[in-house]
Amino acid sequence: MLRAGGSAADAAIAADAVMGVVEPTGTGVGGDLMAIVATGESVAVLNGSGRSGRRTDPASVPDNGHGFVPSVGGWAVTVPGTVASWEDLHRRFGRLPWRCLFEPAIESAAEGAAVGSTGSRLWDGARSRLDTAGEALYFGAGTAPAPGERWRNPALAATLGRISADGPDALYRGPLAGAIADAATATGESVHIDDLADHHNEWVEPLRADLGRHELITVPPPCQGAVTALAAEWVHDRGLLGATDGDSGSQAAATMTEALDRAFAVALECVADPAEVDVRPYDEMRAQMAVAPPHGPMPLGPGTVFTVVFTAEQAVVLTSSVCDRFGSGVTVPEGGFVLQSRGRGFSTDLSHPNAVAPSKRPYHTIVPTLVLKNGQPMLGMGVVGGIMQPQGQLQILHRLLGGANLASAVESGRFRLIGNGQVATEESLEPDWRAAIEASGYEMVDTADVIGGFGGAQAVLRAGNELTAASDPRRDGTSAVIALAD
Repeated sequence: MLRAGGSAADAAIAADAVMGVVEPTGTGVGGDLMAIVATGESVAVLNGSGRSGRRTDPASVPDNGHGFVPSVGGWAVTVPGTVASWEDLHRRFGRLPWRCLFEPAIESAAEGAAVGSTGSRLWDGARSRLDTAGEALYFGAGTAPAPGERWRNPALAATLGRISADGPDALYRGPLAGAIADAATATGESVHIDDLADHHNEWVEPLRADLGRHELITVPPPCQGAVTALAAEWVHDRGLLGATDGDSGSQAAATMTEALDRAFAVALECVADPAEVDVRPYDEMRAQMAVAPPHGPMPLGPGTVFTVVFTAEQAVVLTSSVCDRFGSGVTVPEGGFVLQSRGRGFSTDLSHPNAVAPSKRPYHTIVPTLVLKNGQPMLGMGVVGGIMQPQGQLQILHRLLGGANLASAVESGRFRLIGNGQVATEESLEPDWRAAIEASGYEMVDTADVIGGFGGAQAVLRAGNELTAASDPRRDGTSAVIALAD
C-alpha cells in the first residue's frame, strides 16, 4: 500500500484486514478497533468500539461467576466497530481508493495464506469456544491449520469483496446484517439489526500523560489506556521511569509493579462508557492512585492484534480485536467470521458504573499508545494480550528511556501482574528485578499459571529522520523499514 502511494492509514487498514484472515482467533470484521493517528502537530484518536443492543435487559443477563457477563454466546456480543472504523480512518487520512485496500485480504482469503506457528497453537487451543458453525468453518479438516499450512476462507473473501464494493453498509445493513443479528440473538439476547444500522464510532479527545520531555497518548475510557497512562506517570513522578541500572533499576521494577496494581484498581472501579455514566476525570483518577488498594483482582485477559505504521507524514497505531480467541464463539457462517465477545467486559453489578445496560460500551482492553518527544511522534507501540497490554507497554517504554534499543526493549524479559498480589516472570527477566518485586510484597508464581502469556509487541521508533521497527518473537508478527521513492 505504501509503495502504491498510500498513506500510513491506508497501509494500516489493509494490514488489519489481512490479519482478520490469517489470525481469526484475534481479530476480524466481527470485532472492534481503536486507533491513534498523528499528522504534524495534531493527534486524532478513534474509538471504534460497539455498543450493547438497545433491547438488553440487565436483570436477565447471566453472570460468569466472577461478576462479569459470560464470554461465550450471544450475551457477550456487542456491535462490531472495525469495518466502520476502517471507513472513518480512510475518509480522514486515506489516499488510495477504498477498493484497493482490500485486495490483499480478499486474495489471502480466496487463495489461502500461511498460518503462523503461534497462530496455529492459539487456533487449536480455542476450539471449545466455537459453536457448531464455527467448528465447521475453522476446523473443517478436523484439526486447526498446522504452522505454515495455507488457510482459505471463501465466505470471508466474499464478505470483504462486498465491503470493498459497498463500504460499511455491506456489514451494517442488508442481508449480512440480518445474518449477524440472527446469529447473535439465537444464543442469547444481544444485538439486533437496528443496532447494527445505528452504529457509529467517535473521534475522541486523546488521553495524555505528562512524562517531562515525553508525552504518552492513548485512548480514554471506556478503554483501559488509562492504566498505561496512570502507571507511567506514577513511575515518572518518582524519578524512576527509565532507571534500569543497579539499585535504581531494581527499585523501578518494584515501583512499576505497584503502579500497575494501583492503576488497575482505579480502572476497575471507575472506567466505563462516558456517554452513559459520569466517568471520573483523569486528574481525579491520578489523585485516586495514592489511595488505591494494591493486591486486588485484575480485569479481563482476552486477545488482540496490533499494527503500527510510520511515514514522514503520518504515524498510525491501530489495535483491533474480537476480544477472546474466536470472540464469543458465535459464528456468522454466511460471512466467514465470528462475532466478538466484548460484552464480557460489562459488570453484572447493576450499581457499578460499568454495569451491563442497553446501548452501552463496556470496559475495553485494547490499548494503542503513541509517545511524543518534544511534541513529535517518537514511539508507536502496542502489546497484545488483554491485561498484559498496559504492563508490556510500560516495561518497553521504561527500557527505551533507559537507553535500550528498540529490539532489546521489545524482546527483554517481562513480569506480569496477574492479580491478588501475584506476579509471574519470564526466565529472561533480570534476577534483581524479580527479587525486588518479591521483596516489595508480591507472591511470585510459576509462569505455567499464566493464561495469555507475556504479550506480543509491535513497535516503531523514530529518532530524528531514522525509523526502526521491532516485532516481538513471542508471536507471529514481523517488521519492516521500507525505502520509498520521493
